[in-house]
Amino acid sequence: MARTRDLILEEALKLFSEKGIKETTVRDIARAVGITEGAIYRHFESKDQIVHELFEKYSGELYDRIEKALRDSGDEEGKFKRVVEAFLDFAFRKPDAFRYMNIFHHLRGKEVKRIRKIPFNLLSELIGDLHRKGILKMEPEYALAVVTGTLERVFLYKSMGIIRGRKKEIREKTAELLWKGLVECGGS
Repeated sequence: MARTRDLILEEALKLFSEKGIKETTVRDIARAVGITEGAIYRHFESKDQIVHELFEKYSGELYDRIEKALRDSGDEEGKFKRVVEAFLDFAFRKPDAFRYMNIFHHLRGKEVKRIRKIPFNLLSELIGDLHRKGILKMEPEYALAVVTGTLERVFLYKSMGIIRGRKKEIREKTAELLWKGLVECGGS
């Protein structure tokens, strides 16, 4: 029974990240799993429950990775770079989950606030700390937009084959470029 539930979540994630949340039906999920539509409802009350459970699961996983990166790093530069690398590592290892999280944010941004472990919050705190310490001159909101936008595009361009190279090198180069861009060039 638990295996079927996991399979439903797994197939729903693939479908949501490929087709979109609105465009994916319970029938699509059931077909992908190889069960009846009614069987889905033995495990979940609604498609919406699947949508939220997936977001909470992967948002929590990325949050934990970022939290670990913050704990395992020394100075502010090290923390920032490890967080960027952890973020991209998650995206590269779990591309369906990363795409899905972006879709969820776009379509259901207001619902995100109700979820406890939001990676955005950790990133926002880190950037806010850098600003308060005078390391980052740019307004934190703009810096946050630059960082998240860059990470999303690096993932997308790697997926499309526009950015080439080993994922480790891409993570490190992106972290270095963001740090230098925000700290050395990012004026007030």
